[in-house]
Amino acid sequence: MSRESCITHRPKQAMAIVRQDYYELMDKDACAAALLNIFEYWANAALAADAIVERPWVGARPIREFEQMLLGIATDKQIRKRLALLEARGFIQTKAPVKRGLAREYRVLVPEIQRALVGQMTDLETARGSNDLCSFGQMTHDGGLYRLNDRPTVGQMTYAPAVKQPPTLRSNDRALKNKSQEFRKESLKEAHLVLADASQDAFERASAEQAEGRSPIQIGVVRYAQPPETIDFAELWVTNPGMAKTQLRFIAPGHRRLEMVAHGFGHWWVGPGLNDFDEFLIKACQNRKRKLQQPDSLGDAKTFINNLLRAEDWGNFSLRCEEAQALSDSSGKLRQRVSNTKKSTQVAAAMASPANALERSKAEQRAASVGLAKFKLSQGDIARAKEIADLCSLSYVEIGLTADIESNLAA
Repeated sequence: MSRESCITHRPKQAMAIVRQDYYELMDKDACAAALLNIFEYWANAALAADAIVERPWVGARPIREFEQMLLGIATDKQIRKRLALLEARGFIQTKAPVKRGLAREYRVLVPEIQRALVGQMTDLETARGSNDLCSFGQMTHDGGLYRLNDRPTVGQMTYAPAVKQPPTLRSNDRALKNKSQEFRKESLKEAHLVLADASQDAFERASAEQAEGRSPIQIGVVRYAQPPETIDFAELWVTNPGMAKTQLRFIAPGHRRLEMVAHGFGHWWVGPGLNDFDEFLIKACQNRKRKLQQPDSLGDAKTFINNLLRAEDWGNFSLRCEEAQALSDSSGKLRQRVSNTKKSTQVAAAMASPANALERSKAEQRAASVGLAKFKLSQGDIARAKEIADLCSLSYVEIGLTADIESNLAA
C-alpha cells in the first residue's frame, strides 16, 4: 500500500531526477543523466499524443529551459557540453534553427536509449558471472547453506569484508595532505627543471640563429625569436599557464597578449597599446559585425576581439584571422597592381621620351641659333649673322636681315 509523503509540497513543481541506470550509462555524469530523464519525460508526452512514432521530436528547446528544469545544478556551458555528448552517443538528434535567434529542435531516439540500457544490464550480468552463486543471496552447493562471507545474505547491512582492511586515505586525512605536499614539491621541482631546460634550449637556438646571421623577426613592436605562426604552446597554456608565460616572454619579449602568442596568433597584435591589433584583423571583425547587423565601429571591433580572447574561442578567432589574411592578400595584390601600372606608365614615358627630347633639342637649337644670329646682327657683324643662318638653314628674314637693314648697316 502506497502512502503520501510526510512532507507537503506545493503541486506542479519541477524536479531534477537522476536515475541510476542513466547515471551509470553516462559514466557517472549526473548532469547528462538528468538531461536524459528530461528527454524521457518529453518523449512520453509526445508518444501519448502519437504512439506510432518511435523517435519523437520534442520541439525547440532553449538552453534556458534546460537550466530551469535542472534547478540550477548546471551552467549554460555545462548543459551545452552534455547535449553534445548525448548527440555523440546517439541518444538524441538535433536540428539547427531555421532562423537566427531561435532554439534548436530535439529528437529523442527512444530505441537507441533502450538498447543501450539493455546492453548495460547484460554487461552487468556478465560481469557478475553465471557461476557466482553468492549474487543476490543464492545458496551454495554445500548442503544449501548460505555463504558466510555473503554479508547481506546473513543479515549484515553492508558489503564490508570480514577481514579488517587498512583505512582509506580521505581528503581530510593529515597523512594524505603531507603526501600531497611532498608530491607537489616533487612535481614543482620537475616543472622548474623542465622550464630551465626549455629556456636553455630556446637561448641556445636564439644564439645559433644570431651566429648564422639570422636576425629576429620584427612585427610591430615585438621581436620574435621564431616565426610567430609556428609557436604552439596551447596545451601548456591550459595545463601550466605560468610556465607557458615564462617561455613566451623569452620568445616574444614585450608582447602584451601572450595568450595569442601561445596559440600561434601573436603577429595579429602589433602594439604598443593593449588593443592595438592588426588593421586587417580589425577590418575583418568589422565586416563580421556588419554582416550580423551589429555596430561596427573601431571600438566595437576591438571589443569583439577582446571578447573572443576572454572566452578563449580560438576557433572563431582563427576564422577571423583567416579573413584578415585574405584582406591583407587582396590589399597586397591591389598595391602590386598599382605599382605595375605606375611602372608601365614610366616605361611608356621612357620609351616616348627620346623622340620628344630630340624634337625638343632641335627646336631649342634652332631658337638658340636665331638668337645668336640676331645678336651678331645687332652688333653689325652681318657676315657672322649670315654664316650662322646658312649653317643652321635659317632664312635671312627669320634672323631679321632684310635688304634695307643690310644697306643701312653697310652704310
